[in-house]
Amino acid sequence: MTKPNTDAGMPIAITLDPGTYDRCACGGSQNLPFCDGSHSSDGPRPIRFKITRRQKVYLCSCGKTGNRPFCDGGCGFSPDSES
Repeated sequence: MTKPNTDAGMPIAITLDPGTYDRCACGGSQNLPFCDGSHSSDGPRPIRFKITRRQKVYLCSCGKTGNRPFCDGGCGFSPDSES
């Protein structure tokens, strides 16, 4: 996203099936949190990631993570407390 959503307070919790995904990084997608290809060539590129088994993941929405696109608790949220 062009400006991280630091007011979001929590990551996006979503269960994904195995596959390759593109996390929108520009905020222009009509299919958030995933990229739909509507970004410009000079803007942020999507963050590609792979899931190997069906699982619940936490996608960062604040921009403070060191493990993009996943939440690592850099904002104070603990994904482990959501189990």
